[in-house]
Amino acid sequence: MKTLIRWSVLAAVVAILALPAAARACPFCSAVSLTFAQEIAQSQAAVIAKLVEPPPPGSLSPQADGPLPKGKFEVVEVLKGADLVAEAGLSGADAKPIETIMLEEKPVGSLFLLMGVEPPDLVWSSPIRVGDRAVAYVRRLGDLPEKGPDRLAFFQEHLEDEDDTLARDAYDEFAVAPYADVRGLKDRMNPAELLAWIEDPKVQANRRRLYATMLGACGSMADAERIGRLLSGDGLSAEQTEARSGLDALIACYVALKGPEALELVDRLFLDRKDRDVPFTETYSAVMALRFLGEESDLVPRDRVLASLRLLLEEPKLADLVIADLARWQDWSAVDRLVTLFKEAQADNIFVREPIVNYLRACPLPEAAAAITELEAIDPEAVRRAATLAGVAGLIAAAPPAADDDDNAGPPGSTTLADPTALDAALATAIAPVRGDEDPTDITAAEPPATEQTAVPAAGGSMVAWWKWLIWAGVVIAIGIVSRAAMRTAPTGER
Repeated sequence: MKTLIRWSVLAAVVAILALPAAARACPFCSAVSLTFAQEIAQSQAAVIAKLVEPPPPGSLSPQADGPLPKGKFEVVEVLKGADLVAEAGLSGADAKPIETIMLEEKPVGSLFLLMGVEPPDLVWSSPIRVGDRAVAYVRRLGDLPEKGPDRLAFFQEHLEDEDDTLARDAYDEFAVAPYADVRGLKDRMNPAELLAWIEDPKVQANRRRLYATMLGACGSMADAERIGRLLSGDGLSAEQTEARSGLDALIACYVALKGPEALELVDRLFLDRKDRDVPFTETYSAVMALRFLGEESDLVPRDRVLASLRLLLEEPKLADLVIADLARWQDWSAVDRLVTLFKEAQADNIFVREPIVNYLRACPLPEAAAAITELEAIDPEAVRRAATLAGVAGLIAAAPPAADDDDNAGPPGSTTLADPTALDAALATAIAPVRGDEDPTDITAAEPPATEQTAVPAAGGSMVAWWKWLIWAGVVIAIGIVSRAAMRTAPTGER
């Protein structure tokens, strides 16, 4: 059963990785929710309204019967869609109140942000409580540039705001902003403030990742030494150790500030596992950081990054984490080692065989082709499954890409290779990294790219939606084929 699950997930991951790269933002950040600006943009009307009549007493109880409780609100200020609000009779001298679902008890007179859709009657969202400062914050949103460092400069002032609603929204704005915009703000960042937040164990891990990313753009060598102390954990109290959450971003920050020599510490602490018990979550975080750095050629030479990644080829259960990266960056020096790994694979790491085959297929060296013939005699089913996964990836990669109106939206890692042939690129894409036995527990950024913020749908996206449905139909079919093959061919006792 575990083998079936692994192969079903692997097939889905391959298909997802073969899709055109989405515009990526902060490389280690994940937005918690839609930002105020995104919600307002998706609505047809937006207002600041005052609660004038709360839901009836008792209707907010979990045991209450009847329809969902509703509150009544009086429009105080129209932020968007003034004509629609007026047409619905919700503004002016004879305005009627807005009535919408309200699931929390709040005092009469409290201010809320409401968004409406489906004119002319307008259907309203659940109310979002806002104070006077939040009202002023929301008013400013319409005056900000649509993108760029100048937009982020406003939200930077509200990171770790005393009003957590504003702090959360400011974080989300950074999380969905193009990485180039974050870097463009470096001269206006406050390194001392960022470092203080990073070292504060009470700061949320997802926000710490953002602050580490920002510090990597603006910090000093002295800041690097402080981050290095966090990485090593030397002399940290139990409470201070909490500041090591968000380890992937901390590693990337450390290397960005200190340069290639910083990888010596990273290798020693997280990747060289000989005779050492390194938690899988920490090794995985290091791999995620190296993937980011591998695209930042101005920070660390890619050859040096690859040297660090190749250390995991000495760990049979973890080698599959990096095989895709070696193929994508055309490091063909690992052919002999991977052939040995294939031959020596046991039940607890048999899954490494398929990515090895696809690495060899992508490799242009004649010894790689000869190796495939040799390995097919050892495990023909692994070679067949690898070909199936590569074929699915190639078919999906051939689909017309969605239009992208933001050429500068992606951070390092979102670009595609120009050198390999289309077939080689598809094969390299098909080598999906599969996690080992352990599941990371505190590495939000170490999750697959599907965790990234989805862009707000644009008008005229019907063709894109049609292709998405076609692609997912192919994914379902591929999963079914691979799952049946796995059930039929999996050896007894395989995990």
